[in-house]
Amino acid sequence: MEPLSEGLKVITVFRPRFRPGHPPATAFASLAAVKRSHVAAAAALVLFVLPATTGCFSGQGATTTTQATMNSGNGVSATQGAIHIEGTTVVLGPDGSSTATLLTRIVNAGVDPDRLTYATIDGIPAYITEGAGDLGPGASVSFGWESEAWINSYDLTAPAATYVPVQLGFEKAGLVTMSVLVVPPVGYYEGIAPMPPTNPNGAAPAPSATPAA
Repeated sequence: MEPLSEGLKVITVFRPRFRPGHPPATAFASLAAVKRSHVAAAAALVLFVLPATTGCFSGQGATTTTQATMNSGNGVSATQGAIHIEGTTVVLGPDGSSTATLLTRIVNAGVDPDRLTYATIDGIPAYITEGAGDLGPGASVSFGWESEAWINSYDLTAPAATYVPVQLGFEKAGLVTMSVLVVPPVGYYEGIAPMPPTNPNGAAPAPSATPAA
């Protein structure tokens, strides 16, 4: 017989003898062989799965075709027709101001052009950089992050760590409503601020038209 490998632990239980008139002891009829490597692999799998199912501050929320309702500290994402809205977060402006900017990316995955015509943050019409809302087929526009495109509020009073309603209206795709987290401009968001820092129109602009939902 060849010797067992070191990675194989064998537990052998023998059937004990018993005398007439005495009840037999419990007998075990099989041998159990357990590979330590398999146990270690199972433990590693548990450690891998657990972090993947817990929340963090760097992922994204769920998507929907009409309304994004799942709050996420990582930014909310939504889909409306051919328009994909990714990683949406409201970043507060400098201390003492009532300003904020919308950090998001809008992608037109369709074959027809579309246009962002309307935006509100916490129910207040937002400023959109002129021309930034034009979305040709395949366009991917970043707002508020390494970009010249901005969606700003100059009248936001909501504090950090709260959620506010955000609406984005598109000429063809229609209206998207999301509940979006408000964060301070620190850590990952440090250096992000509304541009221009003050409303170029002097007041919160009224939307030209409210698209149908």
